[in-house]
Amino acid sequence: MTATDTAAATDVRWPLAAVLDACAHPPATLLADQLGVSVRTIWRWHHTGLSDTQADRVAVTLGYHPANIWPHW
Repeated sequence: MTATDTAAATDVRWPLAAVLDACAHPPATLLADQLGVSVRTIWRWHHTGLSDTQADRVAVTLGYHPANIWPHW
């Protein structure tokens, strides 16, 4: 396994859909305001998922532990 393979194997992206489920599917503008990010960031997360750091920050900001949103955390 090369360094690139190792990085790819550990680069987990957490789906935004789980956040939307936890929050009862708010509009992107409302979710962006709640999280202190831009709407563009919400759309980016929708397409690419969240990194570990982003997922943790989003969960905590919404009052959850990441494992409450993503069961395989």
